[in-house]
Amino acid sequence: MSAGDYLHLQFQNRRKIADLTILAATDDQTDLLTVKSANHRIYIQRIVVSLTTYSAKTWTFQDDASTPVEIAHLSIPAAAPTAGGDSGTIVWDFGPVGTPLTLGKNLDLAMSAAGAAGTVHIEGYEKMEGAVAAASTN
Repeated sequence: MSAGDYLHLQFQNRRKIADLTILAATDDQTDLLTVKSANHRIYIQRIVVSLTTYSAKTWTFQDDASTPVEIAHLSIPAAAPTAGGDSGTIVWDFGPVGTPLTLGKNLDLAMSAAGAAGTVHIEGYEKMEGAVAAASTN
């Protein structure tokens, strides 16, 4: 897939991009990407995590529904791997169409506890769906 395939849906809808720095003292992060209204749905196309500080923790990217939909889960080891050429970068690629969050819900990062650190890059788009979409120009 080319970058254009991903950008096509981002530009046809409402592009959603986030670049974050997660510090070792950081705990759960809410609303990494926020939805415009209850009639919009966010589609996640790609998540890239680059770890800089290791600590035996877990990070879960999920929506904020009452029963969250999990998009990606990362088990972070206590120490950086010493062999195998691991660069500390993890990529989840859900393709140009992406994987949907629950209608009207935001993207959150749930952490087992503070301790790990790194950068997070998220790409996706948002579009209006449901009965309202058929009658709306938004």
